[in-house]
Order: sequence, then C-alpha cells, then structure tokens
Amino acid sequence: MKKLLSASLLIVCIACQPLFAQNVFPGSYFKDARLLVDTMEYSYQRDAIFRQGKEQLAFAYNDEEEVAEVYLTFDEQAPKAIRLIPSGDFFQIDSLLIFEKYARFKVKFNGLTNSEFVKFTLDVTMDSTNSELVELPLFPYTQTYVELYPSNEEVFIGEEKVFELTTNNVDNIVIDNRWTEGLPINYRITREGGNLLLHILPNALGEQILNVPIRLKKPYMRNGDLHYELRPIQYQFSIKSGRLVFLQFDQQEVTPGEDKTEPIEVQLDNNRFLRLNKTYRIENQEESGGPLIAELYTKARLNNDKILCLLRPYAFHRKSEGYLYIKDGDVPRFVTNVDITPKTRIQSIYIQRDGKDWKKTNAVHPGETVNIRLEGEGLHKANFSFPGASNLEYDSLIKNEHISLFRIKVPLSINANNIEIFNHNESTGQSLRVVEYQKPREFDFIKLDFGDRTMRLSDVDKPIYYEHTLTDLVFDFDRSQIDAGSDLYGPQYITIKVKISNKKGNLIELYQFDQLVICPNEASPRFVNYDTKNCLPDDINLNNYISKKTSELDEWSRIELEISHLKDKYGGEGRTKKVRIHLKREYNFDIDVSFPAGLLILKHGTEKFANFGGPSFAMIAQMSFYQPGKIAKYQPWKVGAGFIAIDAFNFSDNNNSRDVGLVVIGSLYPTSSDNRLTFPLYAGFGYLMSSQKPFFLVGPGIRVRL
Repeated sequence: MKKLLSASLLIVCIACQPLFAQNVFPGSYFKDARLLVDTMEYSYQRDAIFRQGKEQLAFAYNDEEEVAEVYLTFDEQAPKAIRLIPSGDFFQIDSLLIFEKYARFKVKFNGLTNSEFVKFTLDVTMDSTNSELVELPLFPYTQTYVELYPSNEEVFIGEEKVFELTTNNVDNIVIDNRWTEGLPINYRITREGGNLLLHILPNALGEQILNVPIRLKKPYMRNGDLHYELRPIQYQFSIKSGRLVFLQFDQQEVTPGEDKTEPIEVQLDNNRFLRLNKTYRIENQEESGGPLIAELYTKARLNNDKILCLLRPYAFHRKSEGYLYIKDGDVPRFVTNVDITPKTRIQSIYIQRDGKDWKKTNAVHPGETVNIRLEGEGLHKANFSFPGASNLEYDSLIKNEHISLFRIKVPLSINANNIEIFNHNESTGQSLRVVEYQKPREFDFIKLDFGDRTMRLSDVDKPIYYEHTLTDLVFDFDRSQIDAGSDLYGPQYITIKVKISNKKGNLIELYQFDQLVICPNEASPRFVNYDTKNCLPDDINLNNYISKKTSELDEWSRIELEISHLKDKYGGEGRTKKVRIHLKREYNFDIDVSFPAGLLILKHGTEKFANFGGPSFAMIAQMSFYQPGKIAKYQPWKVGAGFIAIDAFNFSDNNNSRDVGLVVIGSLYPTSSDNRLTFPLYAGFGYLMSSQKPFFLVGPGIRVRL
C-alpha cells in the first residue's frame, strides 16, 4: 500500500511539473526570461532563487558595469508594446524589440556591488484597454577572493604591522575599522583608496595563528548555495619581544583639555621595573635629547594587573609617526604608543550645492539638499549630528582628523533660524544658518493690466500696440507665482523705470519706482517666515504717480517700461525686461485750412469744366489714416467735408465765378505730409450756395496745417 501511495504521489508531481514551470511571472504575459552575461546564459525557470520573500533571477558578474542581453519569451499573443522603466541601477543601451515569440533588449549595469534590490520593471501593453507593470527581480552574485602574502613572519610585541591584502573586488569587502580585543594578535581591516589593508597588533609571545574572517556585500555561489563569508585568512606569525618592553595604555587615544597641565587618568600595563610615585618623561625618540611629548606619573597598582597613572600631555602625537619611549631621565626604559590628538573643534564650514564649487559659508536654504564639509581638529573621533535636518549620506572614507563630509536635506517647513551642530549630543558651538531664498525670478509674476486685457510680463517679446483709450495702466503682482510649490525664490526686489514720449519722440514725463519689494503670499510654504514689513501690499496704478494721465495722452504716444532686479540683492545676478507700449490709432480727425488754386469746376448743367479760376479758400474737417505696420505715419491721402469759397480773392465787379459751396473732398498729399505747408491735389463734389447747383472739382492747392 505504501509503495502504491508513493508511486501515485510521484505521478502527480511529474504531471504538475509543467504547471509549476509556467508560473514564472505570476499574473503576467511572460513565460520565461533569459539573461546573457559575458559567455553565460541564465534562465528564470532554471536559475531563479527565493530570496527576501520573492523569486529572483540569479546571475554571476565579473564587472561592475556588466553588459547583459535580455530575452523575454511569451506563449501566444505578443504584447502590443513593452517599455523598460528607467532605473539608476542600469542604462538601456539598445532598443527593446518585440518579435513573434519573444522580446529583446540590452542594458549596461551601474555599480552592481553597491546596488540593492536590482530589478527590471516592464510596462506591458496588450491592447488599448489592458496595461500592466511587470517586475523581474534580479539577484547578482560574484566570485571574490582575498589573499594575504606577508613579507615577514616575525613581528614584535606592541608593534603594529600593516599588510596589503590581494583581492579582485575591494568594493565587495565589508570594512570594519575597529580593532579586535583580547586576542593574541588583534587586527582590523581598512581601505585606503583602492587598496585593502590588514593591520595587526601582537599581544602574546611565541607562534600565534592569525584568523581573520572576511564578510562580503554580494555573495558567491558554491554547489548551488550562496555564501556571504569567504574562507578566513589564516597565517602563523612568530611573535618576539623587543629590546624594550612594550606597555599598553588602556586608551588608544588621549585628548588633552584646554589646560595641558591638567592630568588625565590612564591605566598602563604593569611591569616590575616600573616604579610607583615616580615621574617619567615620554619622548618620540630613543636617543637622548628628544622633544617632551608628555609626562607620566605612576600613582598606584590596581587589582587588574594595571598601574593607575597621571598623564600630562604637552604635544600631539599619532601612532603612525612612530613609537613613544618612556624614559627615566635620558635613559629609555619602556616603549609604548598612543594617539594624543586635539579636542574636536570645528574651524571652518564649507557648503557645496549641486553643480557648484565648495564655498566657505554656513548659510543653507529651506528645502535644499547640500554637501557639508567640516574642517578643524580631531574630527575623526566625532559623531556629528544636525538636529532639525536629515543626514542623507556620510562618506566615512574621507572622514579623517581634519575633514568630515556630510550630505543633509533641510526641511522645507523648518522654523528655526539655525541648525546647531552637535557632537556626541553636545553642542559644538557651531551651526548652520537658515536663510530664506533670495533668487531673481523671471518676471512671470508681474502682469500689465490695461483694463480690457492683461498681459504677463514674461510673455511680452515685442512692442505692444494698444488701440483704445488707455484709462489706466496697472502693474498687477501675482504673489502666488513667486514661490510655486517647492521651487522657492523669496521676496523680489525690483525697480520700474517709466518714460513717456509723444509720437514725435519728445519726452513728456519720467518716473521711477525705486526698490519695490514683492513678497510671496500665503500660498508659499515659507510665508510665515518672511519679513513682510517692507513688502508692497497693493498693485501699482501708474496714473497715481504721473502728472499727465494715460487717458490724456495723444495718439501714438509711447510708454517705455524698464523692469529690473536690484542686482546688489542677488550677488550681481538679476534680470531686466524692457517693454514699449504704443497708443495706436487707425485714423485721425483734424481741421485743414487750404487754398486751392487753379481748380477745374464742372457745374451741373454744363458740358465742360470752367477755366482755371483764382485762389480759393477751403476749410475742411477731414480724416487722416495711418499706414499699417508703421508708427504715426499717415497714408498720403485724406477724406473730409467742409466749406469752400471759390475764387475767394477775386474782388472785381465783373467776377461771376465767386461762390461758396458745401463740399465732400479727397486730397492726395506728398509723403512729407507732416510739414506745415504742403501742396496737395484735390478732387471732390459739392453744392454751390449762390448758384444752387451741384458741382465737381479737381485741382491743386496750398495747405496750411493748424
């Protein structure tokens, strides 16, 4: 019965195997995904692993910027469109092509070792109504080795030795800068540029085996299993004692106070040759006459086989500079080593904004992300924090005794004027100053209101021709536009120069608005933090400031505006916008007095024109028309109506041609029609008052413009 049950279960598993193989992309259109990296091929059906709660396509890489070709296969209908969503983990270097049974694209990865949660996100469109996002999680792994080849197997008690470790991927090694404690050979691993360094500090005599575990960021695969630890580095050293006994301090680093004569309590290894209640000199050289680094006073022996001492440091010292010698007078008795470093002190603050150089300042703006560089003394032992700001990144590779780098984001809603810098929860006395943005914004927040229409100043790129009576010209400030969303500019400091001229270019009036402060309104996230006491509360009506109102200006008068930022408020930056407004007219109405001479007159009922008569006198109310596309330039013709006194200056008794008529007349002028005295040609018709007859006339004349 058991055999029959086992056979049945086996048959069910075999029958269900294809069903499970199809379940590669749950809920998607894809059957399988293949990844071609170098000479290897990886398949989702064959190489997928279950990690972090989901199936992931595992693949091996040798290069941080590995190039891979991806094939996506589907069962039946090919999708209408597939789009690879961009990511910072890779660059798409080839177009995504869709074929009958598969789709193909090529990518170049970006820093695989330090990339986490790598995946392809695909936007799959089957038809116009069916679209879906499909994720293909990836799990990169790489083969990493670390080897130690020491040049010397002999080391000495208390003597720090540094060896370079040979590795094919230094970025994949988890670095821990801390020393181990309590081992025959203490060690630590550090990184210096592209080199991996092993530091050892022997503590026990004889043949001692060093055993250093190596942890990895990205695992390697062996026999189908992933491993995050390499085989430990093991090496046997022969540890010998030096000519001088090495005594170890209980502290690796000592920081003197402001008063360097103030002693610091330390514990030193016990030695039978070290006498109590005695002051020893500590120098940095074995020979006599070395500089005094510190004084050591032995106070008491402790139960932990240590000696309680008072250390008075007078100079700074680093372990890397060499050993320290404990001397009785000029005779060296022991050797030791300790870092004597200054108290953590920030001396300078530098800020770098994206795309900019470092600048010595402590001013930051709300909502911005900046790099902070602190320079000073003893910064390597500090733990800085910026309460009120978010610390985004910290570059431990560049942190040293004199420099610390940070990347912080200042909240947009911050209300404090300063972000104090703390070290181990204690104030350093230094802070970042929060200042509001003061950037010149383009003039899209200023509108010109003509009454019947409004124009945004930034949209004006040519002269404005206004055809109606300009009753008012208002500068309308859209204060909600200045700080739009998180793009902050702060109060805008501007000047407005106004120049008004007539159509001949003669100056009528000059006016200037000095240092107008336009502040963002309540729509700005920083509104409550702005100082609004000097802000302009209302819009500006130009007629409230000029003597001749805009409604009184003649046709084709010109209003010139020059709007500028106060550049001294923006560090020499700023914008200038010039606008020219012409009071355009299509025609003009005026009274002309002219003296037509030699007119040919055809009276009603006659068959021919009368002979030329003497000078006539005409007063015509006529309309002049301006040429399109030109400023204040008349057409060479006019049309009008009025009175004409024919042969008005002939006072002889037998003069029968004198008469007065009502006339509709057109005139043709030379192009220089603006002259006071011109000689036009007339043509028209009218009605003679004395003869009581209609008539036609044509002829030259003399025109005097009033």
